[in-house]
Amino acid sequence: MEIYAIDTSKPEADGHYESLLNRVSTEKRQKLDRFLHREDAVRGLYADVLLRWVACRQLKVSNASLQFTYNAFGKPSLLNAPAFHFNVSHSGKWVVCAVDDHSLGIDIEQLRPIDFEVGRVCFSDMEYDALMRQESESRLFYFYDLWTLKESFVKAEGQGLTLPLKSFSFDLSERPLIGFTTEGFTTEYCHFKQYEIDEHYKMAVCAMHDRFAHLVQQVDIHTLCLESAAQA
Repeated sequence: MEIYAIDTSKPEADGHYESLLNRVSTEKRQKLDRFLHREDAVRGLYADVLLRWVACRQLKVSNASLQFTYNAFGKPSLLNAPAFHFNVSHSGKWVVCAVDDHSLGIDIEQLRPIDFEVGRVCFSDMEYDALMRQESESRLFYFYDLWTLKESFVKAEGQGLTLPLKSFSFDLSERPLIGFTTEGFTTEYCHFKQYEIDEHYKMAVCAMHDRFAHLVQQVDIHTLCLESAAQA
């Protein structure tokens, strides 16, 4: 497993935007054009370019040869590369990409004020009770710990919103061990790891095994632009 990250708040990120549009598909460019906010388009573009850069490096193919397909729930995969699995996420200034030889899920979230009543809808009763028992100064961090873990699992499973968020639970009372239980179904995705990439963010990865990346590799934007141009 490898995990990569790009800080899109750096001035050069926006400066390379137009040139990087040539690295993505026509469909992706059209989708980016529909974003109302420039920062959303920047994150979306870098997520796609970062994934393509990693795929070309690992598979030793050109960017133009990459063909994506999607399952019934919208989870993407690469045609003709069954052993190359990936997942991307972005929030705030960060774009992250995880790749492995088994399917996986990654989620990153910027810490922002939240109405904790949301937890009644998206957390199991056990999770919500644990959340509300937290001290007020740590409750926000705990919320996003749970949220990113749950999102990473949903993304690994690849079933989208058809997977009820209350049907599985995390117990964080004995961290670094992360307790995980499901109700009414079995799953292969039962290994989790949290990463500290930034004090203002939470990030989690879900995998089928415990051979997690030891660190998150931060990618230099200039390097990404130069190397992705050579991969065309």
